[in-house]
Order: sequence, then structure tokens, then C-alpha cells
Amino acid sequence: MTAQSNAQTSRPTYRLCFSARTGVDRNGQPTLGYPIEIGAAFARKDASKGLIAKFQIIPSDLKDGVLFLMPPRGDDAQADLLESEAE
Repeated sequence: MTAQSNAQTSRPTYRLCFSARTGVDRNGQPTLGYPIEIGAAFARKDASKGLIAKFQIIPSDLKDGVLFLMPPRGDDAQADLLESEAE
């Protein structure tokens, strides 16, 4: 496998984002803050074994919020950083 094809396979499949609960709306539903990118999820060689999550930040209020899996951006500098650390 060449270095270029290795880099393509180690790109994140998803970005991990977190939104903290900030309160309750007038209907009693929780409101969420702005999502913050906290890491990335990478595909495994055997796709049936799921993904590997790599966290750059673990929020202290993780139990009081929501994790989102977002598609990667093409020019994502954070993904490039995670990619270089995953190798």
C-alpha cells in the first residue's frame, strides 16, 4: 500500500461533536448549545467490527449533553490532525 492510499483509508469516517444541554424550552424539551467538535471516528479494516472513536477533548459535562456523528468536511484541519496522530 502506498503512502497516498494509506492516507485515504485513515481519513475519518465521521467527526464527533458534542452539544451540552443549556436549558429547557417552553414545551419542556431540552435545548442544546452549539455543537463543538471533540474528535473523530475511523473505519476499521473489518467494517463488521464497527468504528474506532478518537477523542481530542472529553467534555466534563458529557453525561448532560448529546454526541453527534457528523460527516467529515473536505478541508477539515482537525481531521488532518487526527489522521496524522492515528498513524
